Amino acid sequence: MKIVVAVGEDKKTIVKRTGQCAYFAIYEDANLVEYIKNSHHGGGHHSHTHKHEHDASEEEHENHTNEHKKDVAQLRGNDVILVQAIGENMREALESVGLKIKKVRQKDGVFAQELVENFLKANLA
Repeated sequence: MKIVVAVGEDKKTIVKRTGQCAYFAIYEDANLVEYIKNSHHGGGHHSHTHKHEHDASEEEHENHTNEHKKDVAQLRGNDVILVQAIGENMREALESVGLKIKKVRQKDGVFAQELVENFLKANLA
């Protein structure tokens, strides 16, 4: 099983908001395989011309989702992503590349390796 976890700059600590992670850590079962840089991190997200408001137009929503789709295209071929929090646009983007989204809690693991091992053992809170 190929598992994706959103991590910070240290490539270990889980990031709460998936779309704001620095990297996506890719695991094959419990083994770390690679890191994929999130181009939405470090200003990419804020350089968009959209607003996170409830009255955002359908066109703005679609444009934002399309930006996320470009960011996550490299995640195609993985099975599941473990997330603490995820926005609607990122959810749509991840689902568009075939990822199943599994919500987890902070107490399930602070570090990616710990979270993946707990997930594989079905030991999530």
